[in-house]
Amino acid sequence: MKFRSGLMLSAVFAAGLVIGTATTPITRALGQDAPSDSTYQQLSLFGDIFERIKANYVVDPPSDKLIYNAVNGMLAGLDPHSSYMNEKQYADMQVETTGQFGGLGLEVTQASGLLKVITPIDDTPASRAGIQAGDIIVSIDGHTTDGLNLNDAVDKMRGPVGSQITLTLKRNGIDTPVVVTLTREIIQIQAVKDRLFSSAAGEIGYIRLASFSENADPDIRKAITALQGQAHGHIHAYILDMRDNPGGLLDQAVAVANDFLNNGEIVSTHGRHPEDDSVWYAQSDPGDLTGGAPLVVLTNEGTASAAEIVTAALQQNRRAIVLGMRTFGKGSVQTIVPIPGNGALRMTTALYYTPSGKSIQDYGVTPDIKVAETATPQDEFANLRESDLLNSFQNPSGITAPSLPPPVPLPAVAKTIPAAPPANWPALDLTKPATDFQLQMGLKLAAAMTETGTSTASNN
Repeated sequence: MKFRSGLMLSAVFAAGLVIGTATTPITRALGQDAPSDSTYQQLSLFGDIFERIKANYVVDPPSDKLIYNAVNGMLAGLDPHSSYMNEKQYADMQVETTGQFGGLGLEVTQASGLLKVITPIDDTPASRAGIQAGDIIVSIDGHTTDGLNLNDAVDKMRGPVGSQITLTLKRNGIDTPVVVTLTREIIQIQAVKDRLFSSAAGEIGYIRLASFSENADPDIRKAITALQGQAHGHIHAYILDMRDNPGGLLDQAVAVANDFLNNGEIVSTHGRHPEDDSVWYAQSDPGDLTGGAPLVVLTNEGTASAAEIVTAALQQNRRAIVLGMRTFGKGSVQTIVPIPGNGALRMTTALYYTPSGKSIQDYGVTPDIKVAETATPQDEFANLRESDLLNSFQNPSGITAPSLPPPVPLPAVAKTIPAAPPANWPALDLTKPATDFQLQMGLKLAAAMTETGTSTASNN
C-alpha cells in the first residue's frame, strides 16, 4: 500500500488499509497455545543481544532506536509491505490518505539494495522535474543512498515546504548521472482528471484516476457527470486510465468498481483467520453510472493494488476491455494496528482474490490487448513488479469461485492494434495526447466498441 509521506512513506502499494487495535492477546499472536520454551529462548536471545549492544557498542545507542530497528526489521523481514511506524510516521500516513501532504510527489521502493522510483505523482515537483519510473536514486543532497533503509531514505527526502533537495539518479539507457534539484511543496493529489475526445463514433469520455485516496469515488462520480454534461448526455464510450496508479484505500476501490457495475463480485479477501475473510459485491443502487457504455481500461506495470482490484473486477465481470501492459501484481492487504503512544504496525493480514477466484499476487492482471508505451524495449530491471521485491509472497492457489460469463468478443479493429508504437512515433509527452500511443490505441478501440456484449455479470 502504500502511502505517501513527503514523497512516500514507503514504496509499498496499499490494496486497502483496515484499522485494527492493539488488544490482540499474546496467545493469538504466537498461536492458540501458550508460547513454547523455544519461543521464550528466542526472546531471551533478543534480550541478551540488546544488553550486549547497550554495554559494549562503540557509542551508547538510544534504546528506542534499537527497539524501533528491531521491530521494523521483524516485520520487514516477513514481506515488503509490513512495517512498524513510529508516532510521526503514523501521523504522516493519516494525513496522506486525505490526498494532501508535503514533499516531492515520489513513489519509491527498495529493490536489491537500491532506492528505486516506482512512479512520480502527476503535477508534483517530481513529475515536473522529469523524474521517471525506474530511476535509481543514487544520492540525496550529495550523500549516497547505499546502505540506507527505505524509511531513512524517505526521511532524508522530507523537509520544510519551500526547501530544496538535489537528487542524483541513474537512468536506464543513459550513461551519465541525472541530477535534479526540486523544491518541496504541499502535494495536493488531484486523483481524477477528465476530458472529452471526439471520434467518428461519437464523444469518448476520458477519465484519468491517479490514486485511490479518500476522494477517488466522489471525484469519479463528478467526472462522469461533468463529461455527460459537456457531451449533452451523448457519450459513445469511456476510457478509464489507471496507468501508474499505485493503489490506496480498499473501500475506494470497491466504490469505484461499483461506479461501472450493476452487479457481480468485485473482490474478496482471505487471511489466516476466518474473521479476516470478506467479499464485496457491486450494488445495483446506484449501479453503473455510465449506463452500460463501452469501457476501456488502460494499464501498465505501475498499475497496482487497488487499481488492480478495479481492473480485474471490470475485466472479469466482462464490463471492460483492458489495454496496455501486465500490472504490478500486489495482492496483499495490510491492517494498521495503532499502538497508543508508540505509533502503529502495518501488517499483512490477508490476500485479495478477483471474481475468478485467482489471486493477483505476483502475476498481476494480463491485458486483453497488449500495447507497450514505447517502441524501445525497456531494461528488465526498469520494469519492477511485486515479484521483484524482497520477501514477496508467492501466488497462492486459487479458491473455488462461481463461473464467469464468457469473455467479450474483441472488436475486429483489435487485430489492427500493434503491440508497440512504430519506430517513428514521437517521444511520449503526457501533456500531448497525440504522443501517447497507448491512449491513442485505447481511443481507437473505444470508438469501435458497441454496448452489445459489454453488460455486467450476474451474481449467479
